[in-house]
Amino acid sequence: MINLKTKKQIITEAVLKQIPNIDLSIDKAMFSWWMTGRHDGLRLTDIGDLNFRLADIEFYEFNLLEDIKKNPTQEWNIFLLECNKKIKCPYYLGVNKQDGKKMPYIRFYDSKIAMMVQLYGSIKEYLSSVKDYR
Repeated sequence: MINLKTKKQIITEAVLKQIPNIDLSIDKAMFSWWMTGRHDGLRLTDIGDLNFRLADIEFYEFNLLEDIKKNPTQEWNIFLLECNKKIKCPYYLGVNKQDGKKMPYIRFYDSKIAMMVQLYGSIKEYLSSVKDYR
């Protein structure tokens, strides 16, 4: 029997190896670190993001406040779906509080995608440029 590993499983195993003194099975890590368990999409949960940072994985953050202000709720939901389909690296959506204001951000765990977002000028522009080949 051939055991084909998913991209998510390969990433999870690699990150688990980088965290010292962790006693966690790959299955438990898969379901607690990723928003979609074994399905497509590489969005991390709070626990997943914490473990990626514990493993000292390099990340890049981008402010999402302007994107949120420009887009109504319906477009924000479409944005989340596009992220799930088009971002091919682990990422985390979070909120920082500064001076009583909520500052949403996206954190990418891939320098190439972060560079492309920077070149396009915004996450929305980058997502518009990515073709979905499913």
